[in-house]
Amino acid sequence: MPNRSFVAGIDVGTTKICTIIGCPQSDGRLEVVGVGLNPSAGLKRGIIVDREDAIGSIVESVESAQQQAEVEVERAYVGVTGAHISSVNITGRTNVAPGPAVSEQDVQRAVQSARDAVPLPQDREIIHEVVREFTVDGEPGVTRPVGMSARRLDVELHAVTGTVSIVENVERCVIDAGVAVGQRVLEPIATGMAVITDAERDLGVILVDVGGGTSDVAVFLDGSIAHTSAIPVGGDHTTRDIARLLRVSFEEAEKLKCRFGRALPNEEAGDERVQVQLANGDQSEEVPLSLIAEIIEPRMEEIFSLVRGNIKRAGIYEQASAGVVLSGGGSKLPETAGLASRVLDGLPARVGSPRGTLGMVDAVASPVYATGVGLAMLAGREGASATGEDDGTRSLIQRVVQWWERLLPRA
Repeated sequence: MPNRSFVAGIDVGTTKICTIIGCPQSDGRLEVVGVGLNPSAGLKRGIIVDREDAIGSIVESVESAQQQAEVEVERAYVGVTGAHISSVNITGRTNVAPGPAVSEQDVQRAVQSARDAVPLPQDREIIHEVVREFTVDGEPGVTRPVGMSARRLDVELHAVTGTVSIVENVERCVIDAGVAVGQRVLEPIATGMAVITDAERDLGVILVDVGGGTSDVAVFLDGSIAHTSAIPVGGDHTTRDIARLLRVSFEEAEKLKCRFGRALPNEEAGDERVQVQLANGDQSEEVPLSLIAEIIEPRMEEIFSLVRGNIKRAGIYEQASAGVVLSGGGSKLPETAGLASRVLDGLPARVGSPRGTLGMVDAVASPVYATGVGLAMLAGREGASATGEDDGTRSLIQRVVQWWERLLPRA
C-alpha cells in the first residue's frame, strides 16, 4: 500500500493497552486498518510500577495492530493520564508587531506568553495545551486572528500539567517498546475527539472516561476544552469491592462484574442466583445476582459524585447544557448512563463509542477503544505519519495552533 498515509495512537491504560493504526481521509474521518488490544501489566492508576511488564504489554499491543495493518509503526501519539493531572485556563498577551496585520509570529508570541505564565513547580511540566480563543484589541471570541488589523493580541490557553517523572516513565516504556513518541496527548482530549459531536462541544458537555485505575474528566464549552482533571477511582475499584465482599479472587470478581454486573440493581432479577468460586479455591457458594449490582452501585455513584464536585469547584458545572458523555471500559456496565444522570442532577447522559471511522468499524465499536481512536484521529489531523520521517521542524506551539484551527469549523 505505497500510496497510503498511516497514523497511530497508543492508549497506555491501567487495565489495557490499545494501539490503533489508521489512514486519515480527506473528509476528516479515519480508516481503521489495525487494532491491538491487550491486557495491561506493570501499571497502577496510570503510573508505571514495573517497566519490564509495561514494555511487554505495549509490544504485544503494537505487534497485534501491525499484523492486521501490515505496516510497521515507527511513531505514535501516546495518551497521558493519571491523578497527577491538573489544568488551568490562562491568558497571554503580545503587542502586534508593526505591519498591516496580525502575523503567525504574533500568534506564537501570545501563546508563548500564556505558557510562560503557567505556574509550574519544579516537578511539573506542561504536557498538553489548547488555544481556546483570541481577543483582538479587547474584542473576544476571535478564532483566526492572522490577517486581522490589531495593536494588541490576547490568547486564552488551556494548559494541562503533570508530574515530570510519571510522564517520562510512560514515554520511555513506549520508546523501549520500539515506537517513537510523536506527541503526548492528554487522554480526555483524545477521547473527546472520537466520541463528542460538534454540537455537544459547542453547547457544553461533560466527558467522563471511566478507566481501570482512574476516571478522566473533561468539560468542553463554546467549541473548545475548558477543564480537565482525573479522579483517582475507576473500574478496578468496583472489582475489588466485589472480591472483598464476596470473598473471591480479583479475577473471579472481574468475570462476575463483566458477565452479571450492573450500575443499578435490576428489580426483575428476583431471586436468581449465581455460583461463585471462593478465594480459598476449595469452596463455592451461591449469591444473588442482585447483590453484585448492590455492590457496584455505591462505587459508581462515588465516581460520579466526585466528578460533580470536581466540575463544580471549577465553576463551570451549570454551563454543560448538552449533558454527559461516558466512555472507557467502566461505562459498559448496563445502566451506567442512568446512574450518571441521577447523580449529575438529571443531565442527559449517553455512552459514547468512536465516531467518524471507516474500515474496521465493528472492531472499534466500543467505548473501550475511544481514546486509542481519538489519538490516531488527532495524529491524522496534524499530519503526523506513523511510518515516514518526523516533521520535527514544527514547534510545539505551531502544532497546538494548527490542531486548534483544524478543530474549529470555518465561519
